[in-house]
Amino acid sequence: MASYALIKFRISNDFSEWEQAFYGAQPMARQAGIIELFHGRCDDDPQTCFVLCHVPSKEAMDQFFAKAGEQVAKSGHILESTEVTMLNN
Repeated sequence: MASYALIKFRISNDFSEWEQAFYGAQPMARQAGIIELFHGRCDDDPQTCFVLCHVPSKEAMDQFFAKAGEQVAKSGHILESTEVTMLNN
């Protein structure tokens, strides 16, 4: 069974600025087994973003955020706004 995480959050800066920081964090995410499948923003609210990832488990994702939280916050991602929906097939 594959596990996925749909992550919804708000950003405090421009999407392109956030996106550059997001790309910079990808090597660390891949080391944690987290593979990004999609990222984007809402058409009607460019401060609301989504990321869909293939993840080994919810625990692995939580560990990644605990380790990379400071870098994630520096990207403009407002950590308190994060909503994670776990999906399986």
